[in-house]
Amino acid sequence: MRVSDFEKYNTIPKLFWCHVRNNGDNISIWRKYRGIWEPITWRQYGEWSRDIANGLLASGLNPGNKVSILSQTRAEWVVADMAIMSIGSVTAPIYHSNTEEQVKYIVEHSDSQLVFAEDQEQLDKILEIWDDLPLVKKVVVMDKYQPKNLPNVVSLEDFREMGRQYGQEHSGEFEERMASVDPEDVISFIYTSGTTGPPKATMINSRNVIAIIRHLPLIIEIEEDDMTIAYLPLAHVAERDVGHFMKLVSGNQTVFAESLDNLPHNLRQTGPTVMFGTPRVFEKFYARIATAIDDATWLQKKIYNWAVDVGKRVSAHRIDRTSLPPPLKLKNTVARFLIFHKIHDMFGGNMRFMLSGGAPISPEIIRYFHWLGLIIYEVYGLTETTGLISANKPGEFKIGSVGPIYPDTEVRIAADGEICAKGPQMCLGYYKDEEATRELLAPDGNNGGWLHTGDIGYLDDDGYLYITDRKKDLIITAGGKNIAPQNIENFMKMSPYISQAMVYGDRKPYLTALITLDEDEITKFARDRKLLYQDLADLSKKKEVMDLISHVVHEKNSELASYETIKKFCILEEDFDQDKDEITPTLKVKRKVVLNRYQGLIEEMYGAKE
Repeated sequence: MRVSDFEKYNTIPKLFWCHVRNNGDNISIWRKYRGIWEPITWRQYGEWSRDIANGLLASGLNPGNKVSILSQTRAEWVVADMAIMSIGSVTAPIYHSNTEEQVKYIVEHSDSQLVFAEDQEQLDKILEIWDDLPLVKKVVVMDKYQPKNLPNVVSLEDFREMGRQYGQEHSGEFEERMASVDPEDVISFIYTSGTTGPPKATMINSRNVIAIIRHLPLIIEIEEDDMTIAYLPLAHVAERDVGHFMKLVSGNQTVFAESLDNLPHNLRQTGPTVMFGTPRVFEKFYARIATAIDDATWLQKKIYNWAVDVGKRVSAHRIDRTSLPPPLKLKNTVARFLIFHKIHDMFGGNMRFMLSGGAPISPEIIRYFHWLGLIIYEVYGLTETTGLISANKPGEFKIGSVGPIYPDTEVRIAADGEICAKGPQMCLGYYKDEEATRELLAPDGNNGGWLHTGDIGYLDDDGYLYITDRKKDLIITAGGKNIAPQNIENFMKMSPYISQAMVYGDRKPYLTALITLDEDEITKFARDRKLLYQDLADLSKKKEVMDLISHVVHEKNSELASYETIKKFCILEEDFDQDKDEITPTLKVKRKVVLNRYQGLIEEMYGAKE
């Protein structure tokens, strides 16, 4: 059942309970429980959420109170989230990979009074900082933990039982609280990635979310029998939209992967039809395929190259929306049988299409998968726009663009090239930060403010949006050339051996790069060549590795304009690390942090040691 009456179901809790009542016996969620994939119906999902919500009421949570969730993506996450929102409280998500200090910042900044923690590891973070969090009265732990006699720490099972009893003794209170939730009430904070400073708490309400999900299933043609796979952090707006909120309109199923590391295995086990991923996810799959081809026999490589050539011609017809000539159709069938189906099986075998967002993806990656018959639609949005401003979609996509503008949304390009947007999905601002809110939602002197995205881009004649770079990241060389580093970095990361690349060259005569190695691929390279090494730091200094990366950079440079080429590079001894504040939980490089940390190496590449 697809919901379409958004006047009646005008809040996220109302949309959810519409499905619980009308689709109760349908499967909503799949999760791995005790080694077995277990289905959870909408009715079970609803009963679970109601019990947790009543547990929150029993704990004294009031409308507007904040509750943090510190956990990987899993069924319990969305159950807790729905419970929090259903009683008018506010969810404050925290990335499970955050350090103790980062956890403390968000719990403290959000004024959270209760925390859902995934397991012993996450509980330990809270216990370490508990004395600094006077507002936190209780921690609910999803998995088993030791010891059991900790004051104000309770298991999710016991918390649910407490809620079940409270619901029996206070009949009707839950329904009253849910009915009182207003579409304009804040339902969640979503913390920004914090690439240029401490993360900011973006405030969103039901109106913002519904502005996205009322159109999303129609745009990407999601049906009730589709299955998405959730594996990226639900603390990020994109997974929240696709893996959690969208189904409240379309009624589709969601399978929760065990973890990002287990994603390839879980894809083959469950066979989802739709998948969202950040560029790094698709780069990893691309690297796995490239490495497998490198290890193939001469004959296998010959067949693969033939199949890819067929795929290129088929892709050109599909992009031009012209029918395939019968001989090409036959060749494509053979190519699918010999090569492509094996790659499709890596994604479960049922994938209709995939979505990419969260950061720019190399058009070459999208083209490559299109040749194989795997379609990636790039979409664009921010945390502050509840996830979407534009989206490529079936029948309307251009590789390299981020698609046509989203329904009910306006976009204009400022004089300096910045993309500005206006629409019902624009957030309410930042919690406890009026100055940043004013900068974000700058008034235009006419009919309200335009949200300033901080991204540089343009609209083509057909209304497709293109992103060129982040406004603050643009490089202006000593020669006066404007360069978008992300495009070059994405190009470099197409090599399976490169994990991260950060290009530098502002007001310098040429570009340089800091490069980190993909540990899985580079250790395989070393093993195949029988290189002896102690660790990744030692391996990064080996002549064979330096020659390999030099060859990769030279090869990539040959396809770039002369002023975009990397003249010098440095291979770092380790990958960028979130614990060192070098990258965000969504793997975006914090340029200022990295520049400060490796300034000496950068200056050496320009011939000036500190």
